[in-house]
Amino acid sequence: MGRFWFGGAAVYSVAASVVWFVSLVTREGAGVALVLAVPVVLTALPVLLGPQRIVVWGCTGLLAGFVLIGAASVGLSYVPALIMLLIGARQMIRVGG
Repeated sequence: MGRFWFGGAAVYSVAASVVWFVSLVTREGAGVALVLAVPVVLTALPVLLGPQRIVVWGCTGLLAGFVLIGAASVGLSYVPALIMLLIGARQMIRVGG
């Protein structure tokens, strides 16, 4: 069941990063793609590597840090993805995965 939430978080992160990239690339340059790739990678890892507890909680913690550090700019846009990762991690614990 957690895989559904991990996939949703990954899709949301890709969509949010594309929207931010389109709006920021003209002012900030193409280097902004590296910053926007961080949440995409962090939400894609649980999907690509499988729902392993260390991977899921590690990516969740790192994404939480990204959200807090980037809260003044793009960070808050990734709160829904963070919530989806937390729900998926919680479901993983319930199922025993």
